[in-house]
This record gives sequence, C-alpha cells and structure tokens, in this order.
Amino acid sequence: MKVPKEIDDDDVRAWLEGSIRNTRPGPEIQAIRAQHPGVMASFNRTREWLFEGGLLEYELKELMRAYIATSASCTYCAEYGLSKVWKQSSDEMSELLNYANSDRYTHRQKIALRYADAIMWDPALADDELWSLLHEEFDEPELVELGYWIGFTYGGQRWIKTLGARQGELDAAISAHVDIEQ
Repeated sequence: MKVPKEIDDDDVRAWLEGSIRNTRPGPEIQAIRAQHPGVMASFNRTREWLFEGGLLEYELKELMRAYIATSASCTYCAEYGLSKVWKQSSDEMSELLNYANSDRYTHRQKIALRYADAIMWDPALADDELWSLLHEEFDEPELVELGYWIGFTYGGQRWIKTLGARQGELDAAISAHVDIEQ
C-alpha cells in the first residue's frame, strides 16, 4: 500500500508509512488522521512521548491501554499487544476483568486499573480512599501522566469506535484520497 501523493507533509508521510510498515498505530486510523496534519502530529508526538517515553514504566501503560481496549469493547484496539493475547485465553481475560481479586497484578497495577475505571466509568469512584492509595504508589508527576494516558487512550478508542473501523480496512481508508502513488 502506498501513501496518497497529496500528503506532502514529510512528518505525516513518515508517520503513515511507519504505521503501514509496523501495523502500529493502526494504519487505518492513521490514514484518517493524515487528513489533518495537526491532528496527526498531535497524536503521534503525544503517543511517542507518553507511551514510549515518559515517567511511568511501559508495561503499566500497555496494561492500561489493553485494559481500556478490552473493558470498553474497542474491537479495533483489542487486536494489538496484551489485549490480543488476552483474547486468546479466557483465564487471562477473566483475571484482567476481575483484577481486584487477582493475584496476577501488583498493588500498583490494581490501583492504576481502579483509577482507569474511575476515569472511564464513574468519576465518583475517585474518592478519598482511591486518592490515598494512588499517592502511596505514584508521585504527582506520575499521577498526571497516568491520568492523561488513560484519558488520551480512552478518548481515542471511543472515537475509533464511532468510526466503525476494523483492522484490514486500510485500502478503504486510504482510497478516500484519489491520487495514490504507484
């Protein structure tokens, strides 16, 4: 698959070509973001800084991404990373969705998952007890990063759901651009 000729922004082309080559982030969604260079740049720079860098360990951020994809039923996002692995094992999926009673996750991970539930489903769950537990496990800059990552991921996944995007639909997403390089 080639990138549309009318995408003449070098960064946008590089991000789109990279997602086609690596299948991450989802090239179908990247093709949609590529229609607005500012959106493409904002998404990719935020993702690069937060997901691949930042203060928190990558494993915790991937756990949050996969949990959000799984619990929010984002079928597109659930086809990547841990969430794809979990789909293949009902035991692992059950452990994740019942994380509070699971021995698989650390206290830090369980508190982060509980915070994700508060952000996604009910802000009232972020009560004094949860904030106390969060402060035992995370310093202020880490809490800001964790909350921002959860919000960024959840919001993005909800948007993707509204598009009805599915993996393997890259041709259709890119064909929205008429002039394709040969």
